[in-house]
Amino acid sequence: MKRMRTKILGALALSLALSMACSPLSVSAQEYHDRSAVLDTGFTLDTDYTLQLANPTEDISTTSEYYYITGSSDPDYALTCNGEEVEDRGIYGSFGIYAELEMGANTFDFQNGADTASITITRTESPDTSDGVPTITNLRRLTPSSDDIVSNGDEYTIRCTAPANGEVTATLAGKTYTLKQEAIATTGVEAYYSTKVKLTGADSGEVENLGKIRYKLSFDGKTSSAESEGEIYLIGKGAHLLGKVNQNAAILYEEADSSANHVSILSRGAVDAITDSEGDYFKLSMGSWISKSYIDLLPEETSWKNTVSSTTYTIDDNGETLVMKGTGSPAFKAYNTSEKITIRFYNTTGVEMPSFDSNLFSSAKVSSSAGSVTLEFYKLDGVDTVGYDVSYDGKGNTTVFFNPKAEEGSQSQPLQNMTIVVDPGHGGVDGGAVGVLYGIGPVEKDINMAHALVLKNRLESLGAEVILAVQPDQDTSSKVEMTDRVELTREYEADFYISLHCNSIGSNSNGLKPSGTEIYYYENNSKLLADSMLEKITSYNDRDARSVIYGNFYVTRNPLCPSMLVEMGFISNPVEYDELCSPDSMYQTANAIADALIEYLA
Repeated sequence: MKRMRTKILGALALSLALSMACSPLSVSAQEYHDRSAVLDTGFTLDTDYTLQLANPTEDISTTSEYYYITGSSDPDYALTCNGEEVEDRGIYGSFGIYAELEMGANTFDFQNGADTASITITRTESPDTSDGVPTITNLRRLTPSSDDIVSNGDEYTIRCTAPANGEVTATLAGKTYTLKQEAIATTGVEAYYSTKVKLTGADSGEVENLGKIRYKLSFDGKTSSAESEGEIYLIGKGAHLLGKVNQNAAILYEEADSSANHVSILSRGAVDAITDSEGDYFKLSMGSWISKSYIDLLPEETSWKNTVSSTTYTIDDNGETLVMKGTGSPAFKAYNTSEKITIRFYNTTGVEMPSFDSNLFSSAKVSSSAGSVTLEFYKLDGVDTVGYDVSYDGKGNTTVFFNPKAEEGSQSQPLQNMTIVVDPGHGGVDGGAVGVLYGIGPVEKDINMAHALVLKNRLESLGAEVILAVQPDQDTSSKVEMTDRVELTREYEADFYISLHCNSIGSNSNGLKPSGTEIYYYENNSKLLADSMLEKITSYNDRDARSVIYGNFYVTRNPLCPSMLVEMGFISNPVEYDELCSPDSMYQTANAIADALIEYLA
């Protein structure tokens, strides 16, 4: 029995079976001779590399034709299954077998040195789905799940699920309605119940809170009740209910559909009137749709028009800032091209652009139309990359910060004077993907953290200030929110945001097939860097290059600076799992990302 420790601690690092010669660096990078120092993080990835079955851990039954069996083994000895050598095996002994199952009992006997293990997987016929369908006894899926609006005189669909062939009523604003089962179903099976009601009563110019919907179920001789999460607001003619965006990078859609075209993104604190409701989306007065989960209703507030009394423009070492002093926190649409940055603020008047001597823009233009103002900032020749951020103080001040492209430092410190947020994906209570060892070895959050700490050392060795979005001693009982991670880019006016993750596929899919690195981006100013980073990560690690992908992830929706989500490799693949647990992967990945940054700056 053997316990092996993969320790990211420089000279004490484990001697690898897959050692690589130092890969050639980009012409703009220095040669690295500090492997021990960069790997010296004090963070360890511990695993008992003995023969253990991870999935499944005990005899099971399944209707599947194949089963993905995984586990660990001692890499110093051969591993066989039913007398045949296991081919798909990592450098530390992690293994996987995508086994075809015959009907009945299938026994798999493993031999690894003196150690043995056995598992039996019994394949059975698929059950007859004509009976035995799961049943329920309670109310579920109550509308509205969050606060909603209805215009006076319009119909609203009250809907929930409950056991089929029960009796369901709903009470709203003192009136009780009987809901009808939508389709024939076996008694007790979950079924939808609904009714459409015409809601009236709100006076012109007024908003009436009708409260929550109270549902009542009578089924199998028992009565139960439940209440909707959200409340319903009835909007009188000419009235408006305001909503405030509750997080940054909230997507605006062309239609009330998550597959619709993205119009732009909104910042936390933007306030606009809600003019319509459809499904899970609100329509704002500025014309676009936004997820209801991104909006907090403001029933006590009535004013959202923004009248600007003064505008100032300042320049400092970190960037350039436009501040509009007004009366509201206007919604906006923004577009960033190689030629200019365009921001249209809705329900805004009174903006006059002050004269300024900018290091980023040759000129600025202000135009007004239909109660909105459009600002166009034309970039100087050679200044094609500028990030931006719009923020509000809740007191009428709207700030637009322009973040210039970072400049390369000295030859020995090419990343000096720049700030980089490194986000070890998941963390805290969220372990991420479990990998082939299903928790008897490092899970995704551990591998992400190990790589992030080595990357931090590498970037700091080149002069950068590095902010970790998750700490190595993070409280494991709490979740690290996406909003808090990305907010660090604004707090520190960061130059880059890099989120490190590991890829995976379904637990019983063939994990031996997918491998390689892929990178996701959202903003155009991230694409060039993502391309370079993918090429270098895969080249330095001799890993498959999958692709650079436009991806709608919270951590990539960051217009302030180049931001990307790096899926370093597949921990559902035993070979790649062990590589990602190795000091060599951490070292080469850190070098690759650093060199991509240096090349991007040059």
